[in-house]
Amino acid sequence: MAGLLRRAAVFVQRHRTALLVGSCTGLFGIQISYHLYPDPVVRWLYQYWPQGQPAPLFPELQNLFQEVLQDLGIPSSHRYKPFTTFVFQPLSAGFPQLPAGAVVGIPAIFLDILVTSIDHPVIVRGQKLVWQSPAGTQLRDALTLSHDARKFALAREVVYLESSAAALQAVPAPACLVGTWALSVGAKHALGLYRGPVSVRAAFNLVAAMAGFVLYAFSTDSLTHALEGWLDRRTASLSPNYARGGVEFYEKILSGNLALRTLLGSYGEKLYTPSGNIAPRHWFRIKHLPYTTRRDSVLQVWRRTLNPDHS
Repeated sequence: MAGLLRRAAVFVQRHRTALLVGSCTGLFGIQISYHLYPDPVVRWLYQYWPQGQPAPLFPELQNLFQEVLQDLGIPSSHRYKPFTTFVFQPLSAGFPQLPAGAVVGIPAIFLDILVTSIDHPVIVRGQKLVWQSPAGTQLRDALTLSHDARKFALAREVVYLESSAAALQAVPAPACLVGTWALSVGAKHALGLYRGPVSVRAAFNLVAAMAGFVLYAFSTDSLTHALEGWLDRRTASLSPNYARGGVEFYEKILSGNLALRTLLGSYGEKLYTPSGNIAPRHWFRIKHLPYTTRRDSVLQVWRRTLNPDHS
């Protein structure tokens, strides 16, 4: 076993530059490939399939999306492929400037008829959902969005795609790998660990890897927070209508989460906080901005658009 570890250490020492470059390239490529080839993977994962057949893009949703593109002044040369998705919030992937284009999933619940006509039984955690109950009524109301709220949700995805922020989000992983490697090599030289036993260097490398992961988690979450805040402010600043729609959009998300918190019982209390935010799943990480923070940020933009002299 010791001989195997020694040979592995010698191999890594001899080819460490090539291994580092290959690892960084692989990390960046894995994260960016999802956006380089978004179709048909994203469509397969999130396509809305009513009655066993993929739903076409309804004309109402197509017109809504085109209205958003016109408001943002998107060039006709940019490639967008909208489709109907089963999730409650829009989703997107890709680079509209590239030949493969970008895909945008528009929730089927953006059609009023699909929300107002919900009369079939729905099972939530093994229990039948009673739409006439207070929590059921609150959930139904949370799924009903105004025209401005829908436009804000779609415009936020378009702003994200046009900014090519996906490439920026792929940077922290390889950057933290390079930083961890450089600092660990420098520290081992400074401490004289290369003249010591392999077991000591292995233990040091383990500690360095743990520190590198913490750095990666912190940088990734910080970048996500900054990006989400910028996307909300950028989209809300398009017009007072977009800002008002953004406030409503996040209010409805919070209201729906509170309804689910009641409907799911003790399990819902683990998923959602009393304010309607998603409860953190990791004790040292908050991967996304709380919905209350995002709502308040958009609300500030709305107030500035209504009172530009007091901004």
